Amino acid sequence: MNNEGKRYQAHNPNSAPQYPTAEKIVHVNPLSSCKLMIIDNSIGRIVSDNFEQSIFKKEPDRYQIIHQLTRDEPVLMPTYWPGFIMLPPSHTYTYDTISKTSTIETNLTRLQDQHLVANKDPFELIIDYIAKEHIKNKHEKLVVRFSGGVDSTCLLLAAIEVAGKDHVTAITWFDEKCSANNDKNTATALCKTLQVNHILFKLEPEDFFQEVSPTDYFHINSSMASEQVFKKERDFILSQLGDEFIVLDGHGGDHLFLDPVPSAAFQHPISKKRFFKGLNIAATISRLTGSNFYQTLTQNRRLQNNETDQLSYFFNTKFLPRRGAEKSKSLAEEHVQAIAQAVFQNSMSSTLNKSGNIIFPFTSQKIIEYALTQDPYSMFDESETRLPLKRAFRKKHPDILLRRDKGHITGAYQKALTFHQKDIISKLRSNWMNQENIINMPNIENSINRSAMGFGGVEKNLLNIICTSLIKNL
Repeated sequence: MNNEGKRYQAHNPNSAPQYPTAEKIVHVNPLSSCKLMIIDNSIGRIVSDNFEQSIFKKEPDRYQIIHQLTRDEPVLMPTYWPGFIMLPPSHTYTYDTISKTSTIETNLTRLQDQHLVANKDPFELIIDYIAKEHIKNKHEKLVVRFSGGVDSTCLLLAAIEVAGKDHVTAITWFDEKCSANNDKNTATALCKTLQVNHILFKLEPEDFFQEVSPTDYFHINSSMASEQVFKKERDFILSQLGDEFIVLDGHGGDHLFLDPVPSAAFQHPISKKRFFKGLNIAATISRLTGSNFYQTLTQNRRLQNNETDQLSYFFNTKFLPRRGAEKSKSLAEEHVQAIAQAVFQNSMSSTLNKSGNIIFPFTSQKIIEYALTQDPYSMFDESETRLPLKRAFRKKHPDILLRRDKGHITGAYQKALTFHQKDIISKLRSNWMNQENIINMPNIENSINRSAMGFGGVEKNLLNIICTSLIKNL
């Protein structure tokens, strides 16, 4: 089977060969592709190369948009275009031409049985991948999106080893009046120590929450709010370097190395009546996070309740899904799900390719194969997470301290929301979701006003609703 799809027939041995009982079309998106396949689900055909032509004169599917806004699913296969779906890397699509039905299954679990890279050094695997990409891209300059966190520090040191510090630049997003300024201070100090070129990209509130074309995206996601920021970043890097470059992005490292540790780590053993093991792991996570034991045990339930409460606050009840009891997942299953989510998100960014040549080393094939063959309980202890990566890194760079907290730009979104507050509320009031009484507009306005005043950040569900209102002509 290849990327173009394979057609095959299954015959009933008791009937004549010319009367097939089933005919199927199969598309396999290999993990190494790093990009989505877009498939016309009505005929089982790949349309990635001529997507805009395929949707010419079509309108986005409002039902799918509501579905994506109201359901917290790890990987959203449907697009908001009627009849089109997304096939992430390491997934297989099968279309039955007789019944006109299709299925999608992950191939990630099959990789768990392969141990080709199980005993490798994850930091060396990252170096090897960057080296191959560097050669493939004719030794262009390497630019690392650098927050000073664990993942971006690993990428920066790996890039220096591959290309030499004279051909590597670290870029840090910052805004003095928001939390991203912590990234600036940490990153500046380390780049000075490493003597590597460091450029600072200032986040401007006017660049967030700009209108987007519906054909520029396949499904509703928060990156719509910062599309203009990524375009400005590329222009800024070009103005500083004057040459073409590859951007290295560390997104996905937390997914692969289970940071933060999911509650399934202790909940699943308890559900299987292995109480001592479950409670012992809960105590370990409590010490790791600094939460008390009760908070640790109830965290997942509180998060689920908060998610349900948010959706009930923003949407009218008849549009919300019924919440059934979820089957308890093992930590290994949670790990596969987290990796699948990282693969999906990074392949989405690579497919849309809005700001030049960006690669995501943490969702490269060898790194994912490595992560899948590790015991997920080996990812953390009482004092640290991401243990396999940190140990491999420290073996090579024992003098470099890895930052314990994570880089983020939450405050920049909040500042931008304040800047665009009136315009966003106006767009939402005139939006079809409000006109058709799908959203609870007074509650949404209250939430926007609270966020704009600095209370509680910008909630994920609120951000997705706002992003829907940014789509032109919808």
